[in-house]
Amino acid sequence: MDVDLSDCMDRAPAVGLGLALAQPEGKVLVLDCDSTLRTNLGGLATIGESNPENLVHFVFDDVSSRSTSGLPIKELDNLDLAQIALSSGYAKTYEFDKLEELLIGLEDVMRQKGPIFVRVKVFREGEQFPYPERSMADGWAVVRETLAPEKPDPGTIVSE
Repeated sequence: MDVDLSDCMDRAPAVGLGLALAQPEGKVLVLDCDSTLRTNLGGLATIGESNPENLVHFVFDDVSSRSTSGLPIKELDNLDLAQIALSSGYAKTYEFDKLEELLIGLEDVMRQKGPIFVRVKVFREGEQFPYPERSMADGWAVVRETLAPEKPDPGTIVSE
């Protein structure tokens, strides 16, 4: 399942935490980026305190230090997000600087009990990606149907 949170980007950790607590039998992967995480560092503390063993929080760290619109931003790399996650109560952190390292380490990441924080260094090249064509409401409809499919009213006769 994938929900576009472009209207509330800094809330991905909170949404992931809610799903992880509501569905403890499945892994929940939160895909986040460094710039949105910086706007809501309190989410790390909330996840650490809640201690969901099934949550893996991936943070794509844009080493080009550019804003959403592509403008460069200086001095963003002074914050150690992995250390903040550990200090906030995450069970373990991983840091991958190259795709090959991520591919090799991913199996170990997924075996661990969480919450797990994974920093993946990325470098943005080229044009900005377009926003998804599916609306956030449509994404949430898929989530609702997947996690809690509608069941017929007990008084309804269902024929096969």
